[in-house]
Amino acid sequence: RKPNTTKVEEGLPDLEAADVAKAAVQIQAAYRGFQTRKLVQQHKEIMPDLNCAQVQDATVKIQSAYRGFKTRKQLKESGEDMPDLQAADVVAATIKIQSAYKGFQTRKMIKQHKEIM
Repeated sequence: RKPNTTKVEEGLPDLEAADVAKAAVQIQAAYRGFQTRKLVQQHKEIMPDLNCAQVQDATVKIQSAYRGFKTRKQLKESGEDMPDLQAADVVAATIKIQSAYKGFQTRKMIKQHKEIM
């Protein structure tokens, strides 16, 4: 049986030393990177072709759905609601916009009738 010694054995590094710990972390990081690259390479055949039209269409749909969700969430969190449609200034602005549009439509219709005749 060996006596319990606290001094470092010949040829073995001191595991408590900072430079040894730093080297161990670098070795572990390199190994993890190697493992990850190996795993990605194995699964590359399973991954879809990102240049495929169907994949691109699905990507656009997912992105637009997420952007809509995000925008609605931001509006809800900011507390900005739709304007009060019964407020006097909103009613006046609504009437002004509607009358301008109705005038535009009427002038357009009159112009079309003149062209026909």
